[in-house]
Amino acid sequence: MHILLTLGIIMMLGLAGGRLFERIGIPQVVGYIVIGVVLGDSALHFLPVKTLDALSPLTSMALAFIGFMVGGELKYSLFKKYGRQFFSILLAEGLLAMLLVSALTILLTKNIPLGILLGALSSATAPAATVDVLWEYHSRGPLTSTILAIVALDDGLALFLYGFAFSFANALVAGGGLSFKIMLVQPLIEIFGSLLLGILIALIIDRVLNWIKTRDDQLVVNVAAILLASGAAIHFDLSLILTNMAVGLTLTNLHKDRNESNFEVVKGFVPPLYIIFFLFVGARLQLALLPSMGMLGVLYVLGRTGGKWAGSFLGASISGAPSAVKKFLGFALFSQAGVAIGLALDIYQHFGQFGSAGENLGHTVINVIAATTLLVQIIGPPSVKFAISRAGEIPKQTHKNGSDNLE
Repeated sequence: MHILLTLGIIMMLGLAGGRLFERIGIPQVVGYIVIGVVLGDSALHFLPVKTLDALSPLTSMALAFIGFMVGGELKYSLFKKYGRQFFSILLAEGLLAMLLVSALTILLTKNIPLGILLGALSSATAPAATVDVLWEYHSRGPLTSTILAIVALDDGLALFLYGFAFSFANALVAGGGLSFKIMLVQPLIEIFGSLLLGILIALIIDRVLNWIKTRDDQLVVNVAAILLASGAAIHFDLSLILTNMAVGLTLTNLHKDRNESNFEVVKGFVPPLYIIFFLFVGARLQLALLPSMGMLGVLYVLGRTGGKWAGSFLGASISGAPSAVKKFLGFALFSQAGVAIGLALDIYQHFGQFGSAGENLGHTVINVIAATTLLVQIIGPPSVKFAISRAGEIPKQTHKNGSDNLE
């Protein structure tokens, strides 16, 4: 089947699935993912892995737009008001999730390298599904602002924690001392390199936008900026999401009056990309892996969920965050996908060269992350909806008429 016909079919099926789930009170993104699971190798084989690999640039493009739009929400005034709260919560939820998962894994398996690596991966939170729910329900308020900030910053924290965990595990498995380069230098280069690249591209694009008069041209310039940032990030082995987040963050803070409309123009372009992205996420999930995750997978989910929930409550309490943030933020941090899977693949490829022990470690990490990702991707979006609903941050018009009828 021609690839354009395939994309047309899956986009219509995804839209239908999203609307069906919306009608029964479940976020549309879950419908997209479920349709993807049905179309993937778990069921109909309509979207095999080979096809998904060939279409991976579309996945990268969707992640880039998500990063750009999230960055557009991170205004200076928000960090001036809530900055201490954001960073207290970030450190508490990330570190506590890592500690709990590491401890539970080591108690069960007696494998210290496996424990610290899984612990580091558990700190990451996937922004895509979480942010999609916030946009679907047009939520606004302190909890929504905190969720956006935490999922935006979580990737950076996860890269730092992974650098330390990877170096420590490598010393235990392969022998030798700890690597300062792996622990600190590489994460710093990736994080600050991504931010600097994004800021530079945003400053150039901002000058170009001064000469743009029509909405159509605005859209072209913004899409070009996102593609330029994405291509440069991939070329220099930097973070795609962080780079585009920096582009969006810089633009939204340079000229508030102009860039409000600027982001609205881009927002109208992205729904088809999001449908395709989440369908692909679902198509890559393997239902057959669920039974194989066993007790280790169960403990990973429990430790990660408990750590993020307790950590967000602790961080919010310490920083004096609003009651809604303390009570409900933990429910919005379940989703796990891109960063965790990418780092799991890095573990698999690196440790496989160290004999059977390294191979077993790599296989275990891949299986646990893949299986648990399927689980949390399904329960994550409804949990986000529960959080913002209980916090009273979904407008009444959205509750009554559906997400697309909010004026």
